[in-house]
Amino acid sequence: MKEEINALCTQLVAQARLHNAVAMAALAEGSRLFVYPLERGVLLALGATAQDGRPLRPETLLRRRGADLRRFGAWLPALFADGSCYLVRRCSDSEAGGLDDDEWLAAEELLR
Repeated sequence: MKEEINALCTQLVAQARLHNAVAMAALAEGSRLFVYPLERGVLLALGATAQDGRPLRPETLLRRRGADLRRFGAWLPALFADGSCYLVRRCSDSEAGGLDDDEWLAAEELLR
C-alpha cells in the first residue's frame, strides 16, 4: 500500500511544481494528502478535515508525538480553525518521490 501512496505523492509533486500550487488527493481510508512545492523540496501534509468524521484531539496528537520524538518528530502537527488536523513534513528533493514505509506508518499511527 505504501507504494501506492508514494506513486500518488510523486504525481502530486509533479502537479504542484507544474502549477506552482498545492496539489491534493483523497486517500481510500478517508485521509487527504497535500503537496506544496518549495524552492528546494516540498511540504507534505497528511490528515483529515473535521467533516471527515475522524475526530482527533490536538492534545492527543501532541502527546503521542512527544512520547517518541525520534520516530514521530519529522511530522509536525497542524490544526486549522475549521477543526482540520494534519501532519506536515518538509521533504528534500530526494525524499519528494516517496517516503519509507516506516515514515508513512508513523504518520498513520499519529492520526489514529
